Amino acid sequence: MDRGRVTTWLDEKRKKLVGTLPTIVFFIALFWLVSLAFGDTYLLVVSPYTTLFEVRFGKYNPPSQYARFFLVSAFALVAARLAVANPVLCVLVNLAMPFALVYMRSSQLNPRRYFPYTMLFAFLELRPENLIETFATQAAVLAASCGLLSAVLLVSGLIAHYGRQARAELHANVQRLADDLNRIADGGVGPILSQELLQVRREMAELAYTAREDSSAPARVTNLLDMLATLAQRTAYLTGNLDWTARNASQHADCLRELASLTRELDLAIAGGGDAEKCRSLLPRAHELLAKTHLEEDRFRIFFQSYLNMAILILRTASDPYQRVWHLSPTGRARVALFRKRPTLDSFEMRFSLRCGAVLAVSCLANLLFPVDHLYWYVLHAFLLLQPFPDESSRRMRTRMIGTAIGCVFVHAIALLNLDAVGITILGMILIAPLYASTPGSVTSAFFATAYAVSMASVSIDDAYATSMRLASLVLAIITVALVNRLICPTSDRRLFVANMRQMLDMVRRSWELVRTTLDERVDTVVSSETLLHFQMVHSQAAGFVEELASAGEKNREIAALAQYHNAAERMLFCLWALMCELEQLELLVRLREVREDERKTFETIIDLAEANCEPERFGTNVDAAEELLFKLSEPDLRYVLQQYVDRAGELRLAIDDARGALVERPSYLDEIRHVG
Repeated sequence: MDRGRVTTWLDEKRKKLVGTLPTIVFFIALFWLVSLAFGDTYLLVVSPYTTLFEVRFGKYNPPSQYARFFLVSAFALVAARLAVANPVLCVLVNLAMPFALVYMRSSQLNPRRYFPYTMLFAFLELRPENLIETFATQAAVLAASCGLLSAVLLVSGLIAHYGRQARAELHANVQRLADDLNRIADGGVGPILSQELLQVRREMAELAYTAREDSSAPARVTNLLDMLATLAQRTAYLTGNLDWTARNASQHADCLRELASLTRELDLAIAGGGDAEKCRSLLPRAHELLAKTHLEEDRFRIFFQSYLNMAILILRTASDPYQRVWHLSPTGRARVALFRKRPTLDSFEMRFSLRCGAVLAVSCLANLLFPVDHLYWYVLHAFLLLQPFPDESSRRMRTRMIGTAIGCVFVHAIALLNLDAVGITILGMILIAPLYASTPGSVTSAFFATAYAVSMASVSIDDAYATSMRLASLVLAIITVALVNRLICPTSDRRLFVANMRQMLDMVRRSWELVRTTLDERVDTVVSSETLLHFQMVHSQAAGFVEELASAGEKNREIAALAQYHNAAERMLFCLWALMCELEQLELLVRLREVREDERKTFETIIDLAEANCEPERFGTNVDAAEELLFKLSEPDLRYVLQQYVDRAGELRLAIDDARGALVERPSYLDEIRHVG
């Protein structure tokens, strides 16, 4: 083997080990805190809290996050106590809890957000006697664990100033956006720059979505990220039609340079935490640009005005130290929730919650009913093997079986050394380091997890029994998870893509609802921002599936069968993105009162026609009737945006027809079973 490659490999492993040192130290500290203060029987909670530490370390943690550690832990504790009360409650609670911990916290965009607290709930059930006989002690263990977790994260956050990281990323992306505006001014929107604008839009959307979803930035920074993601979206709006580059080129170039200059100064004003005076000084300039510039080309004019309107909102927010941080009203929260969570079997969250509930109910019931020493390893294996995507579950079944078998051989070899309890404990502490430095789900991770768990168990039970029980419980878990993945709400790649397509079509319909609501009442800006972010994230995931269609047959037969519809799928995704662009612009125009009162009934009729035809089976029908009504509107920007919507809706209808419904029709249950696992 090449010596240089070995050196590089060792260097990478060393860096990874160093990077995980905080997690390793936290595990060891919590291990000894629980062991010395409460006893070895309560050590099972150490892993869930270490996972929580691993997830939150290196991120900004708001005060509410520390309260959440205690409140959700208490909720999991009470639920686990109910679950071990009797077999009926065990099944009911384990079926219900995933809807609180999986359905409400995870999504196909952030699928593993459920993991730490659901792991805590499941692991609390592993030893029913701790909940039944010594409930108060178990509660004290959780309180002490939450206390240590909060203290370490709070201190590390104060030292490292993690709250500034999101602002630094924001700064880099705004500078990139300003550079792109100058590049458009110099050469127009060519194919390369078009891809760059879409990439900036996607990256800023991901940054804003993650900051809000994971509470990983201060509230004011999160609001700015939301607004700047919308700014990037409005710039990417230019890629929808390139005709403007051939006309009025000089005027457009001057406007773009003005926007680039304003964007750079806006960035300087907000980069260091918000220079209120600088922001206020930029407002007159932004208003002047908005008022004086007359632009003939429709798409460019709409882009220019919408960009400046959002820039003004950013400056107003950043210039006022008493500005109310965006908090969704109850109505706004409900609207956003409807975009994100759908209580249907099409929903990824619903399907995974049902599978998770089934696995927990079966494994925890067996652990409760059969008093077999260390049978709780069955629950542990089953929970870790169950993954949001069945393909990942199948991969982990293979890697965990191999790693577990090797780990059992290792423990048998260690047994020949006849180590005492102190020696085994020291060995266990040593094994923790490579365990957390390993890639989750890999053979290496499974090996070290088995070596640690079985060697520590051999202190109290025979090592031959421990290794046999470890392997037997793994086999039982593999059978359980494989059957659940295949028979209960199976989720293939095609099913997820179809669900994403139908969700995006439904979001188009709900955007029309938002436009209708904006006619009559004030709608929080954050509502349209949040819905747009969510659409972009779903769209990005769907685009990943379409890329796989281009390499048909390399992954599975199901994708190979759909490869013939690759071009149609690309057109569908482009049209859906364009439709949401137009709707976002339309909602802004309505908010700016561009709909005249005497034309309101005509506008509402157009909304009715569009809203009634957002189902995949009839999307884009009756467009002729809607198109005739457009000429009754006097505002040219409204006519242009609505005409673009009508045109894209017709193109989307043709793309759906070309795909013969294969990309929007739900696969049958039998098809799902054939292609899962």
